[in-house]
Amino acid sequence: MSGALERRRSEPALPLWQIGADGGFLASPVELSTLLLGPAERADVIVDFTGVREGTRLYLVNEAPDGPFRTETGGAPADPATTGQVMRFSVGPLQERDTSVPPDRLELPPLPRLGPATLNRPLALMERDSARLRGVGPAVAMLGAYDGRWTPRMWGDPLTENPAVGTTETWEFHNLTPDAHPMHIHEVLFEVVDRRPFRGAARPPEPGERGLKDTVIAKPQEITRVKLLFDRQGSYVWHCHLLEHEDNEMMRPYRIEA
Repeated sequence: MSGALERRRSEPALPLWQIGADGGFLASPVELSTLLLGPAERADVIVDFTGVREGTRLYLVNEAPDGPFRTETGGAPADPATTGQVMRFSVGPLQERDTSVPPDRLELPPLPRLGPATLNRPLALMERDSARLRGVGPAVAMLGAYDGRWTPRMWGDPLTENPAVGTTETWEFHNLTPDAHPMHIHEVLFEVVDRRPFRGAARPPEPGERGLKDTVIAKPQEITRVKLLFDRQGSYVWHCHLLEHEDNEMMRPYRIEA
């Protein structure tokens, strides 16, 4: 883009080459025009400035909405004068011969794969209206488990997730809320299996999600499935990584049993 306050949404000037996710490398470099990240997600990205004219200014911008995130096309982009700005690059002269490998030709280490899952564990992302201001007041975000019906669980309720050491499970996040939630599971890395609307066909993970991860965006009115290997005993937590959610009732303890 040519200026910091160019209109949103902006056409990308250069591609982003993603080579890694939360837990390490991807299988191969992925060319992206935009990169969707929720709180706690990480990405290793290469930008190749080869051939860009000296003196050019390029900008990394935030085009997500300032309000709750729902889908890539939902909501007005962030204010370009404030939250829409991230970083400016000023292209300088080449100081020495460039011997780097072009991003699309990089060979990345083999990607580790988890074995088959032995248990599917359905979990819910839920909201509850204010008891006094029903329908017009604030809603509290909660987590839930399935015992014949979806039941909200508070932090202090008995454990409902207690996998055994060495087992591999599929956790299914059923997002019953209108907003997306970045779900983070402590101590383990997982594979994103797929996403499926409540009424619709499953779709595979995004290209940049095909490495090991510890946080996944669970989109509204969808089931997001991840596969996890529990390789060490202990007590940990799983939660939404939106701060106002994790500090209230969208965090639950879980225990990996010996």
